[in-house]
Amino acid sequence: MRSRGRSIRLRIYFLVAIPLATMVGLLAYVGATLADNASNLDRAADLIHATSVPTAGFVNNLQAERVAAVVYLFRPAPATLGAYQAAITATSAHEPALKAALESRATVSSETAAEAAAIRTTLAGLAKLDQLRFAVLHRLLTPLHALRAYNQAIAAEPKLFPVEAQSVADADTANQALALFAAVSAAEALSQEDALLSGVLAGHRMTQADRAAFAEMAANRQASTEDYRSLFTPANLATYDAALTGTSALQQELNGIQGRVLAGAAPRKLRVTLPQWQAVAGPLLQAHFTAGVDAANAQLADTRRISHAAWVRVAVIGSLALAGLLLTITAATLVGRGIIRRLRGLETAARTLAGQQLPDVLARVRRGEEVDVAAEAPPLRVGNDEIGRVGRAFDLVRQTAVRAAVDEARLRRGLNEVFRSLARRSQSLLHRQLALLDQMERRATDPEALDDLFRLDHLTTRMRRHAEGLVILSGAPPGRGWSSPVPMVDVVRGAVAEVEDYARVSVVPGSQAALAGPVVAGVIHLLAELVENATALSPPYTSVRVSGELLASGFAIKVEDRGLGMSPERLAELNERLANPPEFNPADSEQLGLFVAGRLARRHGIEVTLRPSPYGGVSAVVLIPPQLVVTEEVLRAGGPGEPAMAEAEA
Repeated sequence: MRSRGRSIRLRIYFLVAIPLATMVGLLAYVGATLADNASNLDRAADLIHATSVPTAGFVNNLQAERVAAVVYLFRPAPATLGAYQAAITATSAHEPALKAALESRATVSSETAAEAAAIRTTLAGLAKLDQLRFAVLHRLLTPLHALRAYNQAIAAEPKLFPVEAQSVADADTANQALALFAAVSAAEALSQEDALLSGVLAGHRMTQADRAAFAEMAANRQASTEDYRSLFTPANLATYDAALTGTSALQQELNGIQGRVLAGAAPRKLRVTLPQWQAVAGPLLQAHFTAGVDAANAQLADTRRISHAAWVRVAVIGSLALAGLLLTITAATLVGRGIIRRLRGLETAARTLAGQQLPDVLARVRRGEEVDVAAEAPPLRVGNDEIGRVGRAFDLVRQTAVRAAVDEARLRRGLNEVFRSLARRSQSLLHRQLALLDQMERRATDPEALDDLFRLDHLTTRMRRHAEGLVILSGAPPGRGWSSPVPMVDVVRGAVAEVEDYARVSVVPGSQAALAGPVVAGVIHLLAELVENATALSPPYTSVRVSGELLASGFAIKVEDRGLGMSPERLAELNERLANPPEFNPADSEQLGLFVAGRLARRHGIEVTLRPSPYGGVSAVVLIPPQLVVTEEVLRAGGPGEPAMAEAEA
């Protein structure tokens, strides 16, 4: 009793533990997600703060170096060369600060794998600047090629921002980071226009390639401008536009110059000099730089605020979850202990009903014993509360189950008696009808009348087989019987004669062995069911072949059709039904012939196997055990019985 009680207790505790564990898992997942989001926001903010300002300052100097390089290549002169060398010096002065920021502990501790790869790309791009500067100083590049080379070098730094933005779990924050990147891209496109047009104005020449590149830069700036204006929130857009206040006149002048360039005007007809252009582009670039810094600071403040709110949510939800968990464990333990004590009786009664009472009642009823339902299901004493009412309901269920089992067993036994009685009556009438038909066939002289009598005789023979099927389903042996051995070829022909489409069946004579008389009726019926299935499941223009062979393990009869065959799963299912036929259920009438064949095979120890035929159909192999086979040697030696078929006994 102690082990049984402990088992029930564990089951109840497990029942409580499942939703409890689920709740703990969900709370842990929610808490971990919130904490990860908050930590990610902090990490991203720290990373952007550590890298954005140094990167932006370095890019600003590198853009100025690009302008000086393009101007020098368009107009090589000591003055432009000196300006380029001064720009290189200014950029190089900021390079150590950029490297220190990208390799600092704050950056390394906050970066993800993707961000680390982007930072390595940025540092690798710095190493290539010396080669680019050497090519410009020695004028190994055209102005446009130098401009594009500087564009590639500068592009590595802004690409760090979208990588950082993609690592932010908060969608709004990531979206605003992408908007800031679009704004930086717009400013970079304007800087590229500044570099190219400054060189054109300095050199007073502009090729078609230069004009096409300028048009591409203008288009990129326009597209990036539309992107950041659509992505920024109204508050961040207002912060960005505030730094651009007072630049509308410069913007209009920029649009006019840009329009004249795109219209195809020559450099001297642009109505602007290099100093005038620099007076327009310089303030605009500075305004965009200031706007980007202001927007980045505003976004950083929003990220800090969102991160703080996320940590507050983590603390609140964690506290509530812990309190709820403790309360749930306490309540589950107390309630579980109370329920366990009351459920032991119900658990014991249920196990007794399922494991002992119902199987015992069914076995006794099948043996023909009388069963008292009240005695088999005495009432339980479980109290008057809710569990008591459940116990009384279970008591009713228990009595109903026992009564239903008794009634079902009696019903099955009654159905078997009905089957047997009806089948025996039908058999008697059919035997008399066959005898009468035999007399009529002997007296008939008209060929047409004789043919009709033969067809009627065949129909009656099939009806007799169906009646025998009912007898077999009822559990009784067939009514026919032989006292002497019957040749196997006659057994096979007798089975074929009971099939509707017998004309399609070809019997191949095999061994002259015979079958023991007591099992002849069963084997004929078994083979008839298999041949019937073969003719029914194969095309009407094909033949069914039946052959026999004497083996060391018995006598094998093979029924082979030329049908469409069956799937391996279906063959396995039917073979299992033939080897172990279940108890007959009137509601399941599918493959009734195979069910009867399985019953007969099990009764006589015969093995029936279905397998694929090499012709595409199905082969049914019937293996009759040696003790039921009378060999040719035994028959020639005058063994028991005679080979000739004896009269069937009704």
